[in-house]
Amino acid sequence: MRNQAGRYECKASNDVATPDVKYVNVVVNYPPSIRKTLSSEPPVGRLGTLQCEAAAVPTPEFEWFRDDKRLSNTQGINIQILGGNTILMIANVTEEDYGNYTCVASNRLGTQSASVFLYRPGTGRDINGSTCASLSLWLLMASFACLFFKC
Repeated sequence: MRNQAGRYECKASNDVATPDVKYVNVVVNYPPSIRKTLSSEPPVGRLGTLQCEAAAVPTPEFEWFRDDKRLSNTQGINIQILGGNTILMIANVTEEDYGNYTCVASNRLGTQSASVFLYRPGTGRDINGSTCASLSLWLLMASFACLFFKC
């Protein structure tokens, strides 16, 4: 099992000689499992960042996709990979950049993918993708409640 990976000690002893100790490293290989994604909500003209974290042994390789197109380090897009983490950075967000991106983690044992979103500001989503009421809608509802209850 994954939690059994690590360094083990083997020690042999008898009454004739000093004990002999050897160490062995046990590696447990497993396919990628995406543990965390982070969407964002940058305004037009600003830096947009999307993040993806996966656990795997051997260390996963990452790819980013938008629609069915594989993304790479090009003008305006920078992909960084450090171990089990990857960050997609869009230098100067445009209207066309908003939408669904796919993070794919793979190694020789398997592949897993996850959707990560670049949201338009004020679209009613928080950076983790949960639906939330916008501040202006909340203020409007509070104003109506105040009028109705004469506060």
